[in-house]
Amino acid sequence: MRRATTTARGGRFAACLAAVLSIAGSQALAQDVTIGPQLREGDQFRLEMVRLRENSQQPQQNGRSRTLVNVAVISVTADGVLLDWAPGDTTFDNQQVAQNPLLAAAVQAASGLKFRLTLNPDGELTGMANQAEVAPKLQAIVDTMLQGLAANLPAEQRQGLITFASQILSPELLIASAVREASIYFGLNGVSLAAGDEAEFEIEQASPFGGAAIPATFRVRMDSATADSASLTTAVTYDSAALWRVTESLAKQAGKPIPPDELARMPPIDIRDQGTYLFDRTLGLMREVIVNRHIAVGGVRRLDGWEIRLLEGPRR
Repeated sequence: MRRATTTARGGRFAACLAAVLSIAGSQALAQDVTIGPQLREGDQFRLEMVRLRENSQQPQQNGRSRTLVNVAVISVTADGVLLDWAPGDTTFDNQQVAQNPLLAAAVQAASGLKFRLTLNPDGELTGMANQAEVAPKLQAIVDTMLQGLAANLPAEQRQGLITFASQILSPELLIASAVREASIYFGLNGVSLAAGDEAEFEIEQASPFGGAAIPATFRVRMDSATADSASLTTAVTYDSAALWRVTESLAKQAGKPIPPDELARMPPIDIRDQGTYLFDRTLGLMREVIVNRHIAVGGVRRLDGWEIRLLEGPRR
């Protein structure tokens, strides 16, 4: 088994991985499995996106939501892939959650929009090509939703709701959510490992709470590989001290700074991501991706989960 450790910034570890493992020699590399798309212009496929939420403080809000995402490949060039990521309507298994107007608005705002995403030649997600077009559309949708919510409240409560909801339903956050889910699905593109090999990286990961990026340790292992498929597992551990620094900074930005004596008594924040991936080597797409984020602060436990499955692959 080969094991490598290195450092990468911004979560871009594929190039580092190839460079580090090259020391193992060309004979070993010939057995490597490279995770990457084999997309063609005009390809279309459909994904099932399941979100799992559990919170020990609010167990009545626990539940799953399900969204179908249609993906269409617009172009494939030497520079990479351009594709449309189009979420559909979202359904909930917990009607109490479904009746939460703010949560319902957050998940339904992006329904029907097309996010035009760019992938580099290795298949890594690099950005959104139509953000300038999507952002005002999202803002108009959110404004309409907020007006409907505020209309049912007493006049003295309306501005407070609009101010609060505008923060959690901002186009920037809604776009980031869509990009995050796409980045989870395409997240291992560019990795090249042989069965039994693993690699470890020090990276900077987007904070789960927003704000500055958080130092984290990323590990990936190729558990098994056949001619048709490959199975991988991942683990991400976030730097606890950096999480508190970001939390303190966000509190100050919100105008509610945490007093130093209270901050000193705060329990550590523990955040860990665990993922399993099943890669279809024939299609060059993930058949299944499951990522669970465990968050613990003192006695409070929270689980955010993503389950993404390929329902319909490209017709070849």
